[in-house]
Amino acid sequence: MSEDFIETNLQELETRISDKKGLRPVVLRMRTGARIAAVQLAYSVDITQSSLAEALPEFIAHYGDVIANQLKVKKIDDAHFQHLASGVATEKEQLDEDIAATLSQGWSMERLALHELSVLRAGIFELKVMPHIPARAVLSEYSGLADIFQCDVGFINAILDKLARQYRKIELADN
Repeated sequence: MSEDFIETNLQELETRISDKKGLRPVVLRMRTGARIAAVQLAYSVDITQSSLAEALPEFIAHYGDVIANQLKVKKIDDAHFQHLASGVATEKEQLDEDIAATLSQGWSMERLALHELSVLRAGIFELKVMPHIPARAVLSEYSGLADIFQCDVGFINAILDKLARQYRKIELADN
């Protein structure tokens, strides 16, 4: 895993949190930590071509506490992290098909950077499998993560919004 990539993202996260006058509630920050960890773990698995089972213990040992500390919580939401990490790893092919189906003409999966794919996969998985989390919250969170991970925020938001309207038709019908 790229230590520099993770350290840069954690420093960016710490700056953003310290710049805010008030922090979000602890439960939301714990879930944000789970999302950050899941995206970084997915990126790591893609870069190293390792399995989730191989990468997970090392990732948690080295970065779990660091992410929690940056978010000023005791720990990340472990249940959400485990669900996201395992779901993204298990459903990766289907998630990639969903992404590919939304790309405009002239775009291909090969043009997307791994960190963009990691953010998109996690966001799409939440939209598809976690209806208890409002779609708008998912879109907002992953737009923020896209910015932290130096993705094209507009692109990430457009893909997630299009799929949110597909997966959450009733919830987003008025918008």
